[in-house]
Amino acid sequence: MNKAKVKKKSPKIPLALQITRFMYNTLGRLLPNYFGNRAYDLWFTTMRFKTPKRELIALESATQDSIIVNGIPVTVYIWQHESIKPSKTLLFIHGWTGRGTQIAGYVDKLNELSYRVISFDGVAHGKTPGAQTSALEMTDVVLALDKHYGKFDAAITHSFGGMILACAMSLGLKIDMAAMICPPKDFPIILKNFKRILHLPDSVMQVVVRKSFATHGQIVRDAVDVVKNVKDLSSSDTPCRGLVIHDEDDTDISWHSGEEIAHAWKGATFIKTQGLGHRRIIHDKEVISNIINFLKDAA
Repeated sequence: MNKAKVKKKSPKIPLALQITRFMYNTLGRLLPNYFGNRAYDLWFTTMRFKTPKRELIALESATQDSIIVNGIPVTVYIWQHESIKPSKTLLFIHGWTGRGTQIAGYVDKLNELSYRVISFDGVAHGKTPGAQTSALEMTDVVLALDKHYGKFDAAITHSFGGMILACAMSLGLKIDMAAMICPPKDFPIILKNFKRILHLPDSVMQVVVRKSFATHGQIVRDAVDVVKNVKDLSSSDTPCRGLVIHDEDDTDISWHSGEEIAHAWKGATFIKTQGLGHRRIIHDKEVISNIINFLKDAA
């Protein structure tokens, strides 16, 4: 699946990020423990972005619901065709700083395949309250949704959402088919990306890593190891069929991550795209078509 490469200007770096990077990369070298603790706190802190126009129609057409998970009201979106009775249910899991409405471009086509589509805003994302969250808390939400709305037949994920799905499946979530877009393969790659974004010096990063293991233990690294989790799924009596799509111009998570996941996932298909990056890929028409065809053929 190839896209003609378009030379684009590098995105302008926000002033706030430039200042943050300068502070961590200069003062952080002098006070690694202080800035390491600050970075660790920032590690769990999310950002909310305005819902783009392409998602507003889907937002307005969704039936909105809410379920309480760990004391937090999680916003849920449900779409189903007015005249086609749904026979299956699909879950969409967004990535870090994403939204449940990012599934907008898929909804009508999924409804036509008799899917009821369910998505949600993770804790501290979209309309769900909170300032911080974690992979384990997001996994709790997915397991709660499965219990509340019944079995999910299929799933589509973007970025961090693939890690959450694999973690939930390792804890007993049953899915027949799953399509992952730009998934990170493990905990170290997330840490590496965090370090890159903030330009953290090694001394500060060592504090972040040390505190992560001190507060969450080894279980975190193992729980979110996507390669290990999909490999374990392959030995299940009812294995999940997989599709992994990743762009070679993804500067957030290398496409090699998606390729490694697909190779570990028995029977999974890997598609590499070009020129779409980490975010635009989710809305690309050809990507949408590939995922819809996968779900149609695998059904």
